[in-house]
Amino acid sequence: MRGIRPDTMIRFLQRLLMTIAILLASIPCAFAETRTISWDPVTTYTGGTPLDAGTINYTAYWTTDPGLGSLHAIGPSLTTTSTAFDPDVLGMTRGGTVYFTARAVLSTGEASPLSPAYAWVVPPAPATPVAPAAPTGGIIIKKK
Repeated sequence: MRGIRPDTMIRFLQRLLMTIAILLASIPCAFAETRTISWDPVTTYTGGTPLDAGTINYTAYWTTDPGLGSLHAIGPSLTTTSTAFDPDVLGMTRGGTVYFTARAVLSTGEASPLSPAYAWVVPPAPATPVAPAAPTGGIIIKKK
């Protein structure tokens, strides 16, 4: 980022990747289409100086590019450290690989670099329920 001094750059969201992995692995694919990603809050500058509470927002992104090009925002200007998303609503291809990343932004506009990418395979669509088979082997009984 041009014009930003290294000593004021916000720390990477280093634990984002582990938290995303745990959350995505713990959600049953067959019943829930809404997923949640979360990360630890950024509390200091890269130099270790504490940030003031309430001065930071986060933006989470996804892309199909492992080099993190063509980013799509999942949740812009989030004041919390998590956001929910639906893969279908965001246009993620079922069975395809997407990459998540995030950045922190101070109220002054200073932004952290993107966090390292986390790869995730979008689960296939849940199976469509099928109708039960028709009864067979029946007989007709004539009443007397």
